[in-house]
Amino acid sequence: AVSCAPMANLAISSQAAIEAKVTGLDTAHLKPGKDVWFKIARPFSYPTCSLDVDSVVYARIMSVTSSKNPDSTEVSLAFDRADCNHRNEQPLKLRVIAVVGPPGESHHMHDETPVEVSGGVRQIGQAVFGTSALDEDLNPGGPPHTIHPGIVVGIPNLKLLPTAGPDCSDKITSDNSRIQLAPGSELILAMTVTRVIRKPPNQPTAAPHP
Repeated sequence: AVSCAPMANLAISSQAAIEAKVTGLDTAHLKPGKDVWFKIARPFSYPTCSLDVDSVVYARIMSVTSSKNPDSTEVSLAFDRADCNHRNEQPLKLRVIAVVGPPGESHHMHDETPVEVSGGVRQIGQAVFGTSALDEDLNPGGPPHTIHPGIVVGIPNLKLLPTAGPDCSDKITSDNSRIQLAPGSELILAMTVTRVIRKPPNQPTAAPHP
């Protein structure tokens, strides 16, 4: 038996995170096995994968379920490909570590923080993660400029459970009958190592001595 180690005790640097722009995500239109894609908000470079602005990252819908209670639903995503180095759909395993609501519903500061600063141009990612309000929201009480995996900012009744879905995918749950992420929301992604825990097999009980 295999299970995935939780990520609750980690703190991931915001500079190692990818902002994936949501143009609209609605579980009413999703089904297991379907592929979905998102464009990234700022350039990013891993040793094996360089991504420009509006490069695409892809995820597979691993599960979409609603409980017998109509006011509860969940969806699990597995990000496994990206348009690396100007080549389509190259393997790249990413994990959803945070969900941020649109600007009107959170402390998101895209429009409130100047992108241009004296002496040069500031990266939009620095404009977002450099603000104290959002920085604090992404890891309450933790080190600055880090993200606590599983954090949700600005979207009520939504929970993110990294590694909790099928095959260690990332599960998003809601108390509502469907999950809808409005345009302007973002999924914050990072390349992380998933620790897999293998449970020891059950040992047969020794027979008692006569």
